Formats: sequence, C-alpha cells, structure tokens
Amino acid sequence: MSLSTWSRATTPFNSVTSLIPHNGLKELDIPYHVLETIHYSHLEVDASGIVSLPSNSPAHPRKWPLSRRLYDTALICLVEFFTTVISNSGSSVVDAAMPVLGVNRLSTICCFTTVYLLGQGFGGLILPPITESFGSKYVYVGSTLGYAIMCLIIGLAPSLASVTVCRLVSGILSAMPTVVAVGSIENTWNASERVWMIYMWSFFGTMALSIGPAYATFITESSLGWLWVFNIAAIVLGVLAILCCFMKESRPALVLQAHVRALRQSTHFTGLTPANQMSRPTVSEFAKTTLLLPLRLFFTEQLVFLISLMGATVISIPYLFAEALTVVYHDSDHLTTLQTSLIFLALAAGLIPTLLTRLWDQHLGTSRHRAHRPLKPEDKLTGFLLAAPLLAAGLWWFGATVPPLVHISPWISIASLLLVGFASLEFDYVLSGFLTDVYGSHAASANAAMCFLRAVVGGVYPLIGRQLFTTWLGGANNATFVLAGVATGYCGVAVWFRVGGVRIREASKFAKEMVEKERASL
Repeated sequence: MSLSTWSRATTPFNSVTSLIPHNGLKELDIPYHVLETIHYSHLEVDASGIVSLPSNSPAHPRKWPLSRRLYDTALICLVEFFTTVISNSGSSVVDAAMPVLGVNRLSTICCFTTVYLLGQGFGGLILPPITESFGSKYVYVGSTLGYAIMCLIIGLAPSLASVTVCRLVSGILSAMPTVVAVGSIENTWNASERVWMIYMWSFFGTMALSIGPAYATFITESSLGWLWVFNIAAIVLGVLAILCCFMKESRPALVLQAHVRALRQSTHFTGLTPANQMSRPTVSEFAKTTLLLPLRLFFTEQLVFLISLMGATVISIPYLFAEALTVVYHDSDHLTTLQTSLIFLALAAGLIPTLLTRLWDQHLGTSRHRAHRPLKPEDKLTGFLLAAPLLAAGLWWFGATVPPLVHISPWISIASLLLVGFASLEFDYVLSGFLTDVYGSHAASANAAMCFLRAVVGGVYPLIGRQLFTTWLGGANNATFVLAGVATGYCGVAVWFRVGGVRIREASKFAKEMVEKERASL
C-alpha cells in the first residue's frame, strides 16, 4: 500500500493519523522524518517498509528532465554510429592490409569482418541480460573505452594476431550500442516518445553501415593509409568514452536501489527495502534465468524468432553489398575503387524518406491519444508494410539492370539502391521498435536474438559475396533474384503481422504480460 492511499492531514506527516492506512492496520514503525524524506524523494512506501518507484514520479527515468534524457540517448546514438562505421569498413581495407597480415584476401576479410560480427553476436547474447540486471552506465563507459583501445592497438601494432583478437573483442563490446541501446531507450522514454528515439538510433546505425565503405576507402587511398581508419576511430571513441562518464544509470530497479541506499544513509533508518519485483537478482538467479533469457525468447517466442530471421537477412545486406558492389561496378563496369565505394551513398540517400513514415506514426499516435484509445504495437507497423514490397521491388530492379544480363548505364541500377536503403532502415527501426514495445523492460534480450543472427549472417555475407555474385548462381543477376524472392515472401509476413499481430502476441504469455505492464506504467 503506497502513501497515496493513506489519509493525509493538511501538512504531510504532521499527525499519527496520517500514518494509518484506511483499513486500520497498526501504526507504522517508520519514523516521521523518514516518511517525510521518502515523500520529498517522490517515492512510495507500504506498511512493511517496502519502497517503490511510481512511473509518474519525477525520480523515474522517464520523467527526468528532457535535456538529461536527450544527452544520454544522443551519446548512445553517436557510439552506435562510429562503431558501426568501423564494423563495415573491413572489406574496404582488405587489399591494403593483406601484405601486412601475410594472408590471402578471404582470410583477411574473415579477420576484419567475420570475426568482428561473430564477436558482436556473442556480446549480444551476454551483455543485454547483464545490463538488465546490473545496470548499463559503467558497461557503456567500459565498452566504449575498450573499443577505442582495440582500435588503437590495430592502428599502432598491426599483425594477424592483433587484428584477429582486437576485432573479436571490438565486436563483443559493440553489442552495447547495437543491442543494449533499445533497452536503455525503453527505460527513459514512453511509448509515444520512443517513436523518434528508436528511429534516431536506427537512422544512425543504418547510415553508418551505408557510409562505412566510403569512409574506409577514402582514408585508405589518401596519404594517411588504412591504419588511420582505426586511429581516427580510437580518438573519436576515446572522447565518447569520457562523455559516457556523465551518463546516468537509467535502469529503474537500480535507480530505486540508489534512492533506498541514500535514504538509509541520510535518515539512519535501515528498515527500508526496495520493492521485490525490482530487486537485483543473485548471481545464481542471474546465471540460471536472466543470462539465458535471449536464447529462451528466440526458441520459445514466435515473434522473436520470425523477426530475428527477417532482420538478419535484410539489415545485413550492406555487408553483402560491400563485396557484391565491387563485383558489379568495379569488375564489370570498370569504375574505380573510390567510385564504387561512393555508390553506397545511394543506400544512405534512401534513408531520408523514412522521415515521412515517422511523421505518420507520430500523427497516428496523436490521433489515438486524442481519441483516448491506446496505441498498440501493431499500429506502428506502417513502415514495415511499406518496406517489404519496396525491398522486393528494389532487388528485382537491381537484378534486372546489372551485368551480365544487361550492359546499360550504371545509374539505372544505382537508383534501385534508394529503395533498398529505405527498406533496410524501416526493417531495423520497425522490427526493433516492435520488440521493444512488446517486451518492455526485457527489450534488450528480445532484440539480442536478432542481433546474433544478424551478426552471423553479416559475417558470412562478405565471405561468400564475391563467389555468390560471380560463379555460384551464375552471376550477379541470379544471386540478386534469389534475394528478391526472399524479400517478396516477407511481404506476406508484413500483412500477417499487421492483421494478426494481436493474436500472435496473445498466444505468448510472456509478451502479453509485458504489454500489460507497459500500459499500466503509462
């Protein structure tokens, strides 16, 4: 029972009657000055001394000042941007790095890209449950600083061993902004605000994937050389690591525990405890349940399984194109390496129209609020409904307008990449946002499965991209047509999600419980 349900005098806690519940329980043994401190801390306490953090309290992360929440979210997006730029730069530095590493091209790609993404997949499984249980602030600081150090080692002492180990560790650490970010955003923004916050995070990540090859090629072919791709990253991420020190812990459970510790110290009263549902788990409980939560969700939740499969194949396309576009435009159309890398900017240009779908989402949310109707997760699938057919159309278009099937102006096929770029961001934003809305406080674990599959697929794509677009399927046309066929199948899944999404969620007790908890907190 909270303080808000108790009879109150004109001045808080100035009489014994203000401490007696309506149902006539005994007077609390909590001293007046402790209750007064709890009241002014915007917390609630029941008759047994259990303190809770109301969702409408100014102490709740979602009620923090706007400037504080924007600082933390913008910083997370910047870390995501720079780490993702480096993640897709491997194929662009391969030719320059091969003499230094002393291995062939395929092995070099494996060291720079595949090892990195497999590390990210592993980190995506272990870091989300760690931060959901023990907090994220210091993990953000440590992971960003560690990433900077790994880049610095590669830039200063490149070798086969150092590149392999540092890229693996970098990949593990990159899971913080790539996966855990959605959980951090869920902690500090309500459902309507997350429309823009998750969009900003997705925009930064997808933009980075698109410009990574161009950035790495430009630095590699300049007087600086390929090592400065990593030296620059080390400098930028080192600065961001310092800025992360000024973030605030946003996990509500830990925010509450910090308040309770402060109350104990300031009032010298030790009878207060945080609410049971927000208590930090023991190491044994964490190892048995929470750490295995991403795997449990992937294998038992239909939504997580389907979304992970779709997200992995679509969001990883820039990793495939890092090799495929070289085959199509450099080898067949005889463009220079720098010119070929600049074609990736067409993917980036395709991100701009996604602003229109966000405006529609915002309009829909405002309309539902005025009509006093709840905004369901399925209401935010408009971008997915648009992206699925546009992705299919873009891939069919690309496959039909590149060599060896036809030899026409490359600009015709480049234009199709605008649709692919649009779809890649919409898939990332909508699917991540959908899982965030459905799984609430466990959003990071729900997204971890998609991150893991995306990392595995993205790691394999560069290894097979050149062969896939040259010999395995008879050329770039057939390879693209296969991808287009898969994308066409996703059109049916998009309609199914929009029409039957509620039934799919209701079939999952876990997802239904999270949605009800989210609505109760609004």
